[in-house]
Amino acid sequence: MVVPNPFTLGTYRVFQRNKDVFLKLWKTELWPPVVEALLSLFAFGFGLGVYIAQVNGQPYIQFIGAGLIFSSVLFTASFECMFGTFIRMQQEKVFDAIIATPVSIEEVVSGEILFASTRATFNGTCVVVVLAVLQLIPSWWVLLVPPVALLTGFLLASLAVIVTSLVSSFTSFNYYITLGVIPMQLFSSVFFPASQLPEGVRWVAFLSPLYPAVELGRALYTGNIHAGLLLNLLWILGLTVVFYLLAVNLMRRRLIK
Repeated sequence: MVVPNPFTLGTYRVFQRNKDVFLKLWKTELWPPVVEALLSLFAFGFGLGVYIAQVNGQPYIQFIGAGLIFSSVLFTASFECMFGTFIRMQQEKVFDAIIATPVSIEEVVSGEILFASTRATFNGTCVVVVLAVLQLIPSWWVLLVPPVALLTGFLLASLAVIVTSLVSSFTSFNYYITLGVIPMQLFSSVFFPASQLPEGVRWVAFLSPLYPAVELGRALYTGNIHAGLLLNLLWILGLTVVFYLLAVNLMRRRLIK
């Protein structure tokens, strides 16, 4: 197994290449996360929130606001490292061109993951800004949410690269979206506390890569800081390391073949 170094010049160059392409398309890329956040807040927070006064002692719109930050991170990181990475690898042959330079396979994969996690953090921060404009943020601890979003994005992007390294076509992503991405969004305390689920399903939810991030992010969002959050952070870090190593090695095996 290859143990890569994600902090190299080659990794940054791959990140820079993807960033430059993104900035050329900024007019169509910047507004969707803001609009999605507004639509979700109005539909769930102001709509469903009329019937649900509080969840765990806080207004429902604040409860779901924190969840929507990491829901945005989930979809951005996952889709960027599924469809975006697959297109660059399989159809545009960008990976082949980059690997022909001194940049290594490990640096290509690391750059892809770093870009996806950065973009996910940007979109999650857009949700934070929307919440701030609507005066729905109760604590200054929310300033620590973007670093958590970056780490979570790195984790979820690595997981998506693992999936991409195994599929042969776009249609195969439907399995991961249906059985992975959507369940993570629904059962990771984004819309309701996972503790309310039946016991068997509850433990599956607790093992979700997104669950500890949502719990940690919500605690920062509300200012409810306690020692137990350290376990959530350690769980996120552990999963990130495991998924990153798997992503690099599985993608390396595919590209060599």
